[in-house]
Amino acid sequence: MEVDKNYRIDANFRWLGSEIKANEELCLTVCGIERCKPDKSYGPSVREDYHVHFVLHGKGTLEIGGKSYQLRRGQIFVIPPDIETYYYSDPEDPWHYTWVSFGGTRAGYFLEKAGLTKECPVRETYIEPERFLEITEKILNHHELTVANELIRTSLLYEIIALLVESQYENRDDKDKTEVYDYSPEIYVNTALEYMHEHYSNTRISEVASFIGISRYYLTHIFKEKLNISPQEYLLNYRMEQGSRLLRTTSLSVQAISEKVGYENPLTFSKTFKNKFGLSPRKYREKMKEKGM
Repeated sequence: MEVDKNYRIDANFRWLGSEIKANEELCLTVCGIERCKPDKSYGPSVREDYHVHFVLHGKGTLEIGGKSYQLRRGQIFVIPPDIETYYYSDPEDPWHYTWVSFGGTRAGYFLEKAGLTKECPVRETYIEPERFLEITEKILNHHELTVANELIRTSLLYEIIALLVESQYENRDDKDKTEVYDYSPEIYVNTALEYMHEHYSNTRISEVASFIGISRYYLTHIFKEKLNISPQEYLLNYRMEQGSRLLRTTSLSVQAISEKVGYENPLTFSKTFKNKFGLSPRKYREKMKEKGM
């Protein structure tokens, strides 16, 4: 097994580096852990990739975009590419931090979803920063040059980014939370339709919303916006359409069909079916046979 020459370790420092792979969605370039000495500084410099630091202990200062930020334990700061930055540890209480650096076609997009941009380069971790440290340590522990380790390092980088995105709202009370969704209403509606079509006989709208990861209120809102119908009405109509199909194409009893489309009580199915088609299931079947359908 070949040892990675881009891996270094001493009493106060662990570091692992690799090349940027510009065509990949996300790729690790550098990561490490450091207990900085007082007044230790980096820059002023311009980077090619994104550097995200998690402050574990102590204090330090970041200067970026004409602004200065005083940082402490439990805060995150990002150094974006192509912007001059300068940062240094506190002279009396120097910071101890872990960091990951990465590039890729969606690196900026993912960080924006995590609440870190050029305009807003600092935020709270909202969770114990040691959770990010644990993942960084796992990356460093897989420093040998093997394909398996490269895949593990990449998967762990995705885990860090996912935790960044997930954690940004954890400090808010439910009453202060606003719904923030990552995808377009069209994607959520289409996903809901696929789920309903597959599970129409044994699902509820709350389960559909939970499966997608949005609130029932938002699901109802986007259904009415895109389809001019509520998800509950759509589900009922789809069940009736499936019931009518089974009445036309099978010899199953009305009771069996009602169970297949999600009704334990065949009387409830028959009443709902008649409201939809103007005929009871039995009369509907007879009429379709007369028409040769």
